[in-house]
Amino acid sequence: MDKFGEMTVFLRVVEEGSFSGAGRRLALSPSAVSKLIARLEARLNVRLFERIAGAIRLTEEGAQFQRASQRVVDAMAEAENIAGAAETEVSGTLHIHTPLTTAKYLLAPLLPALMARHPALKLEFIIGTERGDFVKQGIDVAIHSGRPTELSLIGRPLMPRPWVIAASPAYLREHGTPRTPDELLRHRCLNFTIRTQWNAWTFRESDGALKSIDIPRHIGANQGELLRTLAIEGLGVVRLAEFNIAADLARGALVPLLADYREKTDDMLYVLYPRGRVLAPRVRAFLNFLEESFPAGAGAR
Repeated sequence: MDKFGEMTVFLRVVEEGSFSGAGRRLALSPSAVSKLIARLEARLNVRLFERIAGAIRLTEEGAQFQRASQRVVDAMAEAENIAGAAETEVSGTLHIHTPLTTAKYLLAPLLPALMARHPALKLEFIIGTERGDFVKQGIDVAIHSGRPTELSLIGRPLMPRPWVIAASPAYLREHGTPRTPDELLRHRCLNFTIRTQWNAWTFRESDGALKSIDIPRHIGANQGELLRTLAIEGLGVVRLAEFNIAADLARGALVPLLADYREKTDDMLYVLYPRGRVLAPRVRAFLNFLEESFPAGAGAR
């Protein structure tokens, strides 16, 4: 096996966390994978994995080799993508995993231009607030917040996602307008039921310090779109992504609150796709389209 093949096997072992797991994915026996890694370590004259009680763990040198190997594999995949881009028609079904609000408010307005450019392309959305399983759910790309921690995924920054606290005029007439973050503790608030960093509302104090408050939940939901509707109906104060409620703020259906305490958030949306694969033309076309549509995110890499 050549050096590139060795790197591919090594990265699969890292991803799966075992020789047997890598063997199943590569149609090799665990002993064949183990022997290949041993030969690689002998050639490099360094130990890449610690073998402890039947488990394996990357050494410091192994972690360095993993980062360098991943760059090589990614560069090879990108080179193959570029070489085949001009001659391949974009068709087939693209499976996109993302929350409802992202699909509705960010992607849907862009889709006419995408479909006009690639008329043979078909789209299927898999809606979910938590990152899905790319293999089990057949996902091609996903759009979610936060840089991916999975070694199996690449994340491209798409756009910053600022958050806004707001309530309807009817709610504020009945319950008053909170002037400081602590006053929210006396208000009816709408919040997510899923376990997420979004549940704690963060504010920037006058001295520049960050303050995080665990907001009591009067009504909860696992979808931001429902929380938006509840807020418009006057049921409480909500904190949602700005793109989710921008139109409601513009038409006065919701009123922004506590602007002086608004945090300059580092929350970033990422487009995610599997690492180490030659991308299908439909995936490559979609990634290129997003990079054109969100140039600010591309500059954040």
